[in-house]
Amino acid sequence: MKKSLIALAVAGAVTAPMVAQADATLYGKLEAVLQAKENKDVDLFMDDVIVGLKGSSETSVEGLTAIYKIEVELNETATPEGQNSENNTVTTRYAYVGATGAFGTVLAGRVANPTDIVEGYGDVSNKAGELYGNPDRLGSALAYLSPSFSGFDFYVAGIMDGSVTGDKTNGSDVDGYVLGANYMVGDLSLSVGYWDLDSSYSMNDAGSNNVDDNILLGGSYAFGPLALGLAYEKTSYEGTSDESDLYGISAVYTAGAVAPYIQYSQLEMDNADDEDEVALGLNYALGKKAGVGVEYSSYDDGSDTTDQFNVSYTVKF
Repeated sequence: MKKSLIALAVAGAVTAPMVAQADATLYGKLEAVLQAKENKDVDLFMDDVIVGLKGSSETSVEGLTAIYKIEVELNETATPEGQNSENNTVTTRYAYVGATGAFGTVLAGRVANPTDIVEGYGDVSNKAGELYGNPDRLGSALAYLSPSFSGFDFYVAGIMDGSVTGDKTNGSDVDGYVLGANYMVGDLSLSVGYWDLDSSYSMNDAGSNNVDDNILLGGSYAFGPLALGLAYEKTSYEGTSDESDLYGISAVYTAGAVAPYIQYSQLEMDNADDEDEVALGLNYALGKKAGVGVEYSSYDDGSDTTDQFNVSYTVKF
């Protein structure tokens, strides 16, 4: 369940001719999913079709390494891909340049959201996580990630999107900021994160732009092959006093290539029904670059329950 913040950040890519160089890596992921969802036909689709290029380059400054990364994903339409594959679109997941050294890492562009590590303590599922809304990525961002100091590291990022328009921006130079810290020693991991943003800028990939700020706390502890995780999020919304509280708990047992897991999450909202979701599944690694997974999840929005069963097959390169 642990994630290395620097490992997430230190990667890069630019142009196709760079593939031939030793400091650039072409990589990707393809995942096929067979899904049976309540009140819907059985659906076979590609959930992840991802291709990226990443790498590094030494500079004339001693101890300073330039890094770069670009990663794109094919997005399927809502209808079966066999009927409308020509309507699929390609979106940019990551596109950044940066520098790393003994001082830490600086990144500029579309980068991973470092607070997402907190959410990962509670959300270990393949396809569930319906209640988790923390964005995976940040656009128009300038981020600093510190090196590890005896297991402690911290980060800070500013979001500067000049394309944002509307009366809610108030001409501000910075549209949002993110900060947080992690402490990881032995089997213990603890993380805290916070972000705040103008309502006209949405860093939520789902497109929700009414979130004002978000506080995240989480951690995990491994008892041998068993890892237990806890996550908490408190969200405030723009133009209202409404708030929501999200609680998550997870357990993963790793025995060789087999890793069964279970997670439960509950969302408590002001002036709305509580929602909850439970998921249990199993991942089986077919080596380092391939794996299969099965998962059952049940989501209750306060008025109705939706059950879902997935079988997935993933290949990486």
